[in-house]
Amino acid sequence: MQLSLNPSLCPTFRLAEFRQLAKDAGFSAVELNRSESESSPVHPEVSVRMVREQLQAAGLQLTGLNIRPLTGRKADSDERNLGYNLRQLEWDIHLGRALGLRTANLCGGARTDEARADLRAGVQQLLRRIPDISLNLGSAPGTPVRDLADYQALIPCLDPRAQVLLDTGALLASGEDPLRVAQVFGRRLGVVHLHEVPFGQGALSCEALLHHLREIGYQGVLVVALAPADKPLETARQARQYLEKLW
Repeated sequence: MQLSLNPSLCPTFRLAEFRQLAKDAGFSAVELNRSESESSPVHPEVSVRMVREQLQAAGLQLTGLNIRPLTGRKADSDERNLGYNLRQLEWDIHLGRALGLRTANLCGGARTDEARADLRAGVQQLLRRIPDISLNLGSAPGTPVRDLADYQALIPCLDPRAQVLLDTGALLASGEDPLRVAQVFGRRLGVVHLHEVPFGQGALSCEALLHHLREIGYQGVLVVALAPADKPLETARQARQYLEKLW
């Protein structure tokens, strides 16, 4: 198991600030977001080379990149255009490849039959076009994948390189137990995102989830993806210490 830190707890930090925070908090790996944070690798003031060099200088491994959603639509006009959307995602995936990744994390669009069909077809097309990558499918309320039933309807129909992104926060927000999803799809987990460390009483037993992951031999990444914090360094350090004790 490898612990990685997502910049969600410090979305206004630039890459240099975020990498320093991660290092000071005791992390040896980080995950980046294409959107929703100033540490994005597509920030106008950074380049792929700068991202690689900054992470290497800090001794940090990049474990993942959260790319744009597979909506099947154009962002500017909301016109249904799966081909256009897939070209955007290919660009994001190749950005990740340039950063040394062979995997990408993504979610779907709206919770409609059309978006569900486009998600299924789009994932298959991306995996055919780029044969040396895998895709981790995340869940979110209001999208084609929000709970265990949605995963059960989708994942078995996809190439094995389509894996599950177990997002504890998103699953809990949809009324789903992340442990149930881990029990069903444990062998097909691509990455685990932890949104509350430690988890609130009654919401989810972090100890039970980690125990199950150990039992099935999970060797993937546990990403600490917390909400914005007033003291991000202290919060990140406490989360790391808590999870290391449990693991």
